[in-house]
Amino acid sequence: MTKAAKILAMDTSTSACSVALRVDGIVHTLYEEGNNIHSQRLLSMCQTLLREAGWRAAALDAVAVGHGPGSFTGLRIGVGVAQGLAYGAGCPMIGVSSLQALACQLPEHGTVLAGIDARMGQIYWARFDKRVDSCALVGEEQVSDPAHIHGVEGAWLVGNAWQEYLDQLAPELLSGATHMKSILYPRAEQILELAEDKFARGEVIKAAEFVPHYVRNEVAKKSG
Repeated sequence: MTKAAKILAMDTSTSACSVALRVDGIVHTLYEEGNNIHSQRLLSMCQTLLREAGWRAAALDAVAVGHGPGSFTGLRIGVGVAQGLAYGAGCPMIGVSSLQALACQLPEHGTVLAGIDARMGQIYWARFDKRVDSCALVGEEQVSDPAHIHGVEGAWLVGNAWQEYLDQLAPELLSGATHMKSILYPRAEQILELAEDKFARGEVIKAAEFVPHYVRNEVAKKSG
């Protein structure tokens, strides 16, 4: 039997901050929500989870992080902490789409539109095809004005953006879609599951070469 990889996963792309790892087949997580908590809580949450698992950071095979899109400040903190842990462990990193991690939370199957509030009156969003054993991106990740996002008949809407810009969304987007209000933010357990698949395929990145996926480049010029 192949030994399971030891992967620490985290996501800080929104106001939610979460970490996860799998120990003896069971996923352990820590999750908190709040404004500007990432710099105060993320590293401590990682250390707590590793300690409870009885692991040293040096034992990690990879560190996974939601690489965006999302809050510039949140992504910068998450990637920075992940890089520091990966450097210390001498292991590679794995980048996972925060939108894909959001879409993967949907228990149903079908077309999913995942949307994260991009501030500045816009939405980070993407379409995914959710199946029993996959959640594949259809097209590309985008940042758009709410009114310019077109619906797909029978789609599921997940993420905090749809409620935030409800009065600006195109009527056809809402008429044929189901809004899952309980699924608002990406979570580290989905980052972990997607990262495990990537690790098995050898899709890893050296810590020194890892960069966030901002989607909207000008965001990186602002404070987040």
